[in-house]
Amino acid sequence: MEKLFHHLVRGIIIRDDKILIAQAKGHINTFLPGGHIEFGESAKVALKRELNEELGANCNVGRFLGIVEHKWEKDGMLHCEINQVFEVQSKELLTSHNPMSYESHLEFLWCSGKELDEKNLQPFPFRNLIQQFLLGKEDVWWDTTLNIDSNDSTKS
Repeated sequence: MEKLFHHLVRGIIIRDDKILIAQAKGHINTFLPGGHIEFGESAKVALKRELNEELGANCNVGRFLGIVEHKWEKDGMLHCEINQVFEVQSKELLTSHNPMSYESHLEFLWCSGKELDEKNLQPFPFRNLIQQFLLGKEDVWWDTTLNIDSNDSTKS
């Protein structure tokens, strides 16, 4: 089986008790905005770049929240990723409407913390970590799906 590794940075953008999530068109799962960190690039610089590329928004990347490790299998290939997560603020992103995507394959939407299961947020450990964050828990995030069967990695 082939293997592929992804080093990702994600931003949690919360405004008016809503969380901004992304969805690749035609897919059932959603994810936090962000993307791949280029070799030699810092996570904060990568997140600022990715958010500008995806949303055309100027963002302030804040404090480091933690890491989620994740794996899944697709078309006979095992994928593993590390997601570094940061708080993000932007005065340009308003909850009165879903932000327009600057990338044709993506859509963005605001949802409540209670909707994360329904929206199939992946990696799924984010669902609980975000709920705890919304309740004011300040612990550094860490969770993993590496210890479960990759065929079960989409379950909550």
